[in-house]
Amino acid sequence: MPQKSQPLYQRVLGSEWQHLAPQIRELHSVTGESVFKGRCHVDRGRSPLSRLVARWIGLPKAGADQEAIVTLTVRGDGERWVRRIGGQQFSSLQRPGRSESDWPIRERFGVVSVHMALVVDDANLRYVIRRWTLLGIPLPLWLGPQGRATESLEDGQFRFEVEIRHLFTGLIVRYQGLLSPQ
Repeated sequence: MPQKSQPLYQRVLGSEWQHLAPQIRELHSVTGESVFKGRCHVDRGRSPLSRLVARWIGLPKAGADQEAIVTLTVRGDGERWVRRIGGQQFSSLQRPGRSESDWPIRERFGVVSVHMALVVDDANLRYVIRRWTLLGIPLPLWLGPQGRATESLEDGQFRFEVEIRHLFTGLIVRYQGLLSPQ
């Protein structure tokens, strides 16, 4: 049975937690506040609507080899993630989802919440969107944000890859890079 004192990802992943690479477990072992720094490459969508959405969320501008700082802080039963990439800052709040099998993590960006399944795959972690809401109202999955997010290792370092798209905008942002604990 998960302990409330355990880090969020350890609680929601249960026995799968031990299958993650140690560097991935380290990033998700937040018990107070943790800071990770590294470098990041960012691509942005080119459509006017994708640029508007990216600006509204505060997503980073396109560019190679940008400084990335991720601060994770425990907030109640969840975590606040503040990402600073190339001088741009955006944040989200992650909380446990409703069902262990369907969406163990719910991430809120302002008025949008994305419910995701966490999939441990060869010591790596994948996030799979299962549901989304706007202002707390569930909407059809096909109408919401699409994308992929993975965490893996590269030369012994934590590697992240995130891509966010939408049916009406195409690519909104794609960012990838390496992080180390500070």
